[in-house]
Amino acid sequence: MTAYSLDHVALAVRRWAQAGPVLAERFGGRWTGGHSQPTFKPAQLRYADGMGVELLEPGSEPGAFVQRFLDGAQAPARSHHLTFKVRDIRAVLAAARSLGFEPILVNLGNPIWQEAFLHPKATGLGFLVQVAQSEGLPAELPANMPGAQPAPWPEPAAEAAALPVVVGRVANEDKARLVLRDLLGGAETTWGPGLSSYRWDGGSDLLLAADPDERPGLRLLGFRQDGAAAWEPSGALRAAEDEPVVPELGIRVADLAGESHDRLPDSVPATR
Repeated sequence: MTAYSLDHVALAVRRWAQAGPVLAERFGGRWTGGHSQPTFKPAQLRYADGMGVELLEPGSEPGAFVQRFLDGAQAPARSHHLTFKVRDIRAVLAAARSLGFEPILVNLGNPIWQEAFLHPKATGLGFLVQVAQSEGLPAELPANMPGAQPAPWPEPAAEAAALPVVVGRVANEDKARLVLRDLLGGAETTWGPGLSSYRWDGGSDLLLAADPDERPGLRLLGFRQDGAAAWEPSGALRAAEDEPVVPELGIRVADLAGESHDRLPDSVPATR
């Protein structure tokens, strides 16, 4: 596989603290570090299966990208990108160009964290795709790191849930397949016309429904509070349609434990 993990989903938020009641208190996400810098303030939470949610808060610099991203939609929060970990980012960038995708915001100067993005207008996915190669980056940021910030909420009492699936909608399934299967190496399962899921060795699965008449983008974080990794496509799709958007996150969330499948014949097993 080109990518070995769908590592995390990133949400732009006005303040980290607004995400705490859902991501930490309800679903037990564990804070692994937050960092303050002028342009933006990133923070990470991790779940039982190793999947992460990144929170992007605007930094102190006026008009920086997170601020513009939120102000453009006059929203308290919005889903921003998915991050895929790769072992050879230069090979991935060359492959992207060969498929007709020109990477943006390419930064290969730091061997600890090298990154690049694919713009949603190029991919048609409705969200940014980040590819990253990291060497020696610790699982948790040191507390004494310059700019390090503590969690803005108490350690959650709840056990960490699993986050086995992220659900989205795309305009063109063939173009999505070109990015997710052919470029990033996701193992594809087709569930029906216009409905596929993609799986990597680590992180969440990605379930995408194609609809050219609806706005594309990320729609649901599908948790399981029982910690299991299996999920039902029908239950995930139903939650993506029926659950309200959480304003503080800019995306829907649902506990998929106990969901039954009444339209699709198979469930997605936990094994990889």
